[in-house]
Amino acid sequence: MPASSLDAVSSSILVELVPDAVNPTPLRSRGARVAALCMLLLIGAGTPSQAARIVVLQASDAPRLAKTLAALQKHAGTQLDVVPLAQTSAQSWASTLAKEPRPGVVIALGPLASDFLVRLPSGPPTVHCLAGADALRAGTLSLPSEVPEDAKASWLRRLVPSAKTVGVAFDAATNARRAEAVAAGLGAAGYSTLLAPVSHPSGIPAAIEQIVTRADVLLALPDPTVYTRESARGILLHAFRKRTPVVGHNDDWVRMGALFAVYWDYDEIGAACAQLALRELQGSRSSIAQPPPPKPRVSVNLRIATQLGLRWDADALRGVDIRHE
Repeated sequence: MPASSLDAVSSSILVELVPDAVNPTPLRSRGARVAALCMLLLIGAGTPSQAARIVVLQASDAPRLAKTLAALQKHAGTQLDVVPLAQTSAQSWASTLAKEPRPGVVIALGPLASDFLVRLPSGPPTVHCLAGADALRAGTLSLPSEVPEDAKASWLRRLVPSAKTVGVAFDAATNARRAEAVAAGLGAAGYSTLLAPVSHPSGIPAAIEQIVTRADVLLALPDPTVYTRESARGILLHAFRKRTPVVGHNDDWVRMGALFAVYWDYDEIGAACAQLALRELQGSRSSIAQPPPPKPRVSVNLRIATQLGLRWDADALRGVDIRHE
């Protein structure tokens, strides 16, 4: 994690335990010895390695969650107890929380895990890492699953200034709420949205055709039905032939032919969530209850921009992290 991003978060939420120097004078009374022992025990109890465990409820083994979990394990400084959501019910989760040592903090990893825990009775302090819509609405301690739409809209305004309507194809069964949230966010930023729900993979071509003929931009969401590894190249090729820019959801899409993407660095997200968990585990309360997430990454495809007739000057590209020629 870059030092600037790390400092912005850690300066407000990390509490470092530094024991006072030990007085070398011998402790002659039994009461003094007991008092000294209690102080040492209290100091030891404040360290994460000796406190109650950290339990991670992981929504799936999707690559972005796997990357975030690896960063969590690296920065937590203690062993994580990882529980797959697919094997978890409300009853089994209650049993997990009842095991000794009791969890000192829970990390909900991924939007499905996050929304699952929000619906249950309150338990240990919880950090919602890549939080779902329910957790965000509830005002929980969280970092959002997606880069906020206003950040995407800011880059869209800079890189495709003529765009007015954004098209979004999505799995109607699993992603309707996310698509509605995207539409609301883009609407607040001044864009119209064209929503194209898909109920079956066979409906993808018709949904993409609707978007590339009626919208100015196609926004690709993380969606297990529509935007898969198998469908990506076909979608990008069809949109390119119709001269409709595609906003990808990660750098892989930009390398394949999307115009640009605004996305999280999951190493940074994992590090930030680990710091939040340590803050809760140590009982620390920062003056910033809800710290800002790390700065999103931006990648662009200069070749696609040229072929679409877009001319980006130095100001337009200021702040871009990755440029694909």
